[in-house]
Amino acid sequence: MNGNGRYLDYLDDRSWLEIVGSVLNLEPTEILTRHSEELLSGAGVGTQVFRVNGTAATTAKQPVDWALIVKILTLDKLAFQSASSDPSAWDYWKREWWVYRSAWQQELPGPFVAPRCYGTGDIADRDGTKEAAWIAMEDVATETHSGWSQKHFWEVSRHLGLFNGQYLCGQAIPSESWLSRDWLRGWTEVSEPLIPQLPTAAAHPVAGRIFTAEINKDLLWLWDQRHKLYSALEHLPKALCHNDVFPRNLFVRGAPRRQSVAIDWAYCGPAPIGQELSALVGATQVFRESPATRWDDLERDCVGGYTEGLREAGWSIGDEAFTGYLLSLVLRFAAAALGPLFSLTMTTEHVGLISRLCGCSFD
Repeated sequence: MNGNGRYLDYLDDRSWLEIVGSVLNLEPTEILTRHSEELLSGAGVGTQVFRVNGTAATTAKQPVDWALIVKILTLDKLAFQSASSDPSAWDYWKREWWVYRSAWQQELPGPFVAPRCYGTGDIADRDGTKEAAWIAMEDVATETHSGWSQKHFWEVSRHLGLFNGQYLCGQAIPSESWLSRDWLRGWTEVSEPLIPQLPTAAAHPVAGRIFTAEINKDLLWLWDQRHKLYSALEHLPKALCHNDVFPRNLFVRGAPRRQSVAIDWAYCGPAPIGQELSALVGATQVFRESPATRWDDLERDCVGGYTEGLREAGWSIGDEAFTGYLLSLVLRFAAAALGPLFSLTMTTEHVGLISRLCGCSFD
């Protein structure tokens, strides 16, 4: 094995036999070859992602090929984005692990679904404490991933509307204690100690290009109003939400009746109607997945597709979906943006992260 990371090497032979058995839907007698390649995993907390493939011996005469994705989660409180060990916290580090272990995620009726889970487990350090966890899942990389067309954004948004709509129209929302609750408020409140630093940012040669006097005035006004926005969101109907759907976290499978296969379920939990669209519009812009010249069209397509999905699910369309989307968008990508933007512009520590995540220069 050409191992790329100590945690992947912690999986023992028995685990690999069980995982590959799930992939092949039969019991292998031996793993003959195994190769791994570390993949770009974004800015997630303590995350490593590997594509692993190889051959296995079975009762058949010829070796059988297999492939999958292994995601390693670790608790790293000093990472670019910190995490909590509290299951009730908005940034609980092990939430995605629990999501993949749940029956409801693996049984989503579609067209919005998750990759098939082949197995999960903990990794103990030398002292015996559980400091990491792994998820083995279906490799969906052969499906459509980026370079979405206008029609593609509309269709994915429709799938999100159908996903959220089933819970708005009677399906019970999962109630496990480790699901995120009030995730957006938690993410936004991280900015509280940074608000007094806005004048410093305005005077900085790099950060000052973003945090101008006019922008800071608007941010301070928004910050003062944030509790009114929280209250308005709390009064909207709730659905189970993924909370981080945008092109890098979603693959499209099959034609003509396509499925949207979503990865990265770390923010999953009950949330207001429309909040699901905040990442699809905002993160698509942040990560340059849509040309700036068509951002107005992007919003129109996403809102239109989402409301169509809600209608098909049986939800009576009003202003709730657009209200939930708009309030979530300004909280997530304005009020809550201070932490990431300060980290990326006030120091040179993360310069390389910009080109890695956004495919552009730091400038």
